[in-house]
Amino acid sequence: MQKKVLCITLSFIMLFLIVVPVRATTISNVKEDIKKTESNLNEVSNSISELQQNKQSVSAEIDQLDAQLVDILTCISICQDEINAKEEQVKQAKADLQTATEQEATQYEAMKTRMKFMYEQGDLAYVQLFLESESYSDMINKADYVEKVYTFDREQLEEYKAVKEEVATLKTTLEQEEAELLATNLELQGEQDALEVTKQEMQGMVADFDAQLATATQKAASYKSLLKQQTEQIKILEEQQKAAVAAAAKENGKNTTTASNENAGVTTNTDIIGNNDGEEGNNSQNITPSSSGSALGRQIAAYGCQFVGNPYVFGGTSLTSGTDCSGFTQAVYQNFGYSIPRDSTSQRSCGQSVSYADAQPGDLICYAGHVALYIGNGQIVHASTPSTGIKYGTATYRTILSVRRII
Repeated sequence: MQKKVLCITLSFIMLFLIVVPVRATTISNVKEDIKKTESNLNEVSNSISELQQNKQSVSAEIDQLDAQLVDILTCISICQDEINAKEEQVKQAKADLQTATEQEATQYEAMKTRMKFMYEQGDLAYVQLFLESESYSDMINKADYVEKVYTFDREQLEEYKAVKEEVATLKTTLEQEEAELLATNLELQGEQDALEVTKQEMQGMVADFDAQLATATQKAASYKSLLKQQTEQIKILEEQQKAAVAAAAKENGKNTTTASNENAGVTTNTDIIGNNDGEEGNNSQNITPSSSGSALGRQIAAYGCQFVGNPYVFGGTSLTSGTDCSGFTQAVYQNFGYSIPRDSTSQRSCGQSVSYADAQPGDLICYAGHVALYIGNGQIVHASTPSTGIKYGTATYRTILSVRRII
């Protein structure tokens, strides 16, 4: 049943894991494509997370089964030792019973012989005993001796009978206990076999999970590659838009600072010229966060911008003396009472996922191994490198893996 569910899940994953090639020619269309790709990537990522959790759960169950198997094997070993001990006890009890039986038979035959002799002799035995006696006292002693012999024989016979019965009872008890131990051992071996079968089934499930994870991971890589292409395309289109605005401003002799794009519906700051890595060269300029989005988001973005120019320190969390990328975003949010994880990978999973097309000031822009704070108009502020420190940048300077909304 579980395998069937997993197969259905895998089929479902395969349905939506269809990589769409880059075709759009306008910023708005590319953003729409990015939105769809991000949605698909999020679905795949969620599926991967669920598969990993299921795999971990099954692996944990396998570990528990291993512990149970160790316990059962220990019990089987102990039970086998007890069975061996019982077999020795039964063997000894049988030998003791045989000895007691033989002694009883010997004593019984000896008593019968003496009784037969006395019976056959009758009164003559007593007459002979009387005649052979040296005195009356000697005769009394001999008569007493004869009586003691009879009494001894009877007591010995009764004793051997009692020993025989006791040993027989012990033998029966030991045989019953041995039978119980054998039955217990069989039950334990049955449990062991059942656990082994269950363990094999779960190992098969883990193998299924691995196969599904491999497929989902491959598709996720395809979506990331597609996102990279789309990000590069929107970057090119934005640069073309900036160039067109600059050319129009030069032709008209105007100092144009902003330009509208009919398809993108965004405002682009033209006072900042992008360098080779897609980020701004002049980070000392005061960039005002976009007026779109929530008031709190704009406050968070504006607060982050206050620390532009401060140093980058790997592992640091100080907005003034030095911080790295995730330390920067964590500290900014902490100032407003929000707690987010310390590392960039974990921050990529916190809050709510939104498309880059819907990004608002205050959102986290997540890249592979890096995170930045979105301030609007396609711009970010982030702790970049040790050489550049905290600076402004273009959101699309790298492939965007996810946009997370914390507030």
